[in-house]
Amino acid sequence: MVVVSSANRVVYPGTGTTKGEVVAHFRAVGERMLRHIADRPLTLQRFPKGVAGKGFMQKNASKYFPDYIRRHTVPRQDGTTTHPVIDDTMGIEYLANQNTITFHVPTATIAAADYPDRVIIDLDPPEGGLTIVRDAAWATKQLLDELGVESLPVATGSKGYHVTTMIGRSATMAEAGEFGQLAAAILTYRHPHLLTTEFRKVNRNGRVFCDWLRNRWGSTSAAPWSLRPRSRPTVVVPISWDELESIAPDHFEIQDIPDSDPLRDQAAAPADLAAALQALRDLVADAGVTIEKFDRFRS
Repeated sequence: MVVVSSANRVVYPGTGTTKGEVVAHFRAVGERMLRHIADRPLTLQRFPKGVAGKGFMQKNASKYFPDYIRRHTVPRQDGTTTHPVIDDTMGIEYLANQNTITFHVPTATIAAADYPDRVIIDLDPPEGGLTIVRDAAWATKQLLDELGVESLPVATGSKGYHVTTMIGRSATMAEAGEFGQLAAAILTYRHPHLLTTEFRKVNRNGRVFCDWLRNRWGSTSAAPWSLRPRSRPTVVVPISWDELESIAPDHFEIQDIPDSDPLRDQAAAPADLAAALQALRDLVADAGVTIEKFDRFRS
């Protein structure tokens, strides 16, 4: 067990939540969380002075991290990045004690880097857009059901939901990215006043951003049971569709999270993305939707 330093330091001033309570949260959820972050290159969101202070995103492992925090080096355009990687709950506790609030992870493990185990459609509404983000989630579920793909909503602890499908490595990263992009294209085609793929907020006009980019090389999402740097210690929690209307994206805090993990149950019977991808290609072709090459810097 990691010895907590500065346990009484307040991390969330709005609720008085201390660093000791934050580390205790990650200790309590460690086994469940490990299923979603072990053997994945981590990006850490750290707040040494609490969430009211300045935080930072950390991709490279610090030199002082202990040996049980693995290192994994990946190429980038201008060099390399050496990410921290964990294999056990002690790694989660250690990084929480290093003021990590949110663990960001890709959709694939290092051992199967070209074969993600999930596809994520990130539904990001404008502030106060609870009703429309729920409508967007239902629209996404309807499309995935049409494709024969089961999904689950994840309350992100922030404004939106991640509609997540466990795929059991039935597709490559490129195919998962294509699936996400085509799904977003069909969703915005069918629901143009509700959803948009406009990357720039100024062009969204009050619509929900249908972010399919979580399914590409180098992209990450906030891992289940991470905390979020908001006014309250909100938590990323997978939920069922039956709970969507009663659970807002920022509903859960560290003192009231459920013990279950519906994503684990879904992973036991993963979707066949290869078959669904072909059906989605046919939908796009029949609708006459043009898919343009995405360029983040021109969008």
